Amino acid sequence: MVVALAVTRNRRYMRKAHVFMTLSLDGYFEGPNRDISWRNVDHEFNEFAIEQLREADLLLFGRRTFSSWEASWPKAAKDRATSKENLEIAKPIKNTNKIVFSRTLDKVQETENWKSVQLVHEFDPGAIRCLKEQPGKNIWVGGSNLALSFIGTDLIDEFRFMINPVIGEGHPIFEGMKIKLNLELIKRRRFDSGNILLHYKRAKKEVMKSAR
Repeated sequence: MVVALAVTRNRRYMRKAHVFMTLSLDGYFEGPNRDISWRNVDHEFNEFAIEQLREADLLLFGRRTFSSWEASWPKAAKDRATSKENLEIAKPIKNTNKIVFSRTLDKVQETENWKSVQLVHEFDPGAIRCLKEQPGKNIWVGGSNLALSFIGTDLIDEFRFMINPVIGEGHPIFEGMKIKLNLELIKRRRFDSGNILLHYKRAKKEVMKSAR
């Protein structure tokens, strides 16, 4: 077990859980057949990705996002053709604590370049709150469906959206969301590629309202 989900609460600490999603201008996170070839990824984007990974010491995944990362980053870490930037991304991913939430996976396997991995079958909001109250860096939440579970249980502190200058057909982010959140823009950054990073935090504490 990598991270103990049943831990003693310690309110002296409060780690932030944040969602990062790459989106089209009209709000989809992937195209038909899970196409992500439209995403702008360049030197500037990779530098941002490295900075963001350094802010976190726990990566939480839904099954699909986990499978995608598992298939790509361990391979990149040992491939001689991998760029220096991608190696800098693969290195922290290799050792950072990772939890995948899935009811369909039977097990997860660690390798030389994919360590500190844990499988959790049931999403437990209370256990996540305990994790947030432990000493540490930020908690990164990956995957639209997992993010919905976190949002619905009031567990997300910040939202980071990388908006790509493209519109078209695809799968919308947070599809089926049942609540409305008010957010406050705290940072905005323009990339040379045309991407715009929008960094939001939850507005002053409020009761979450059902979307109608």
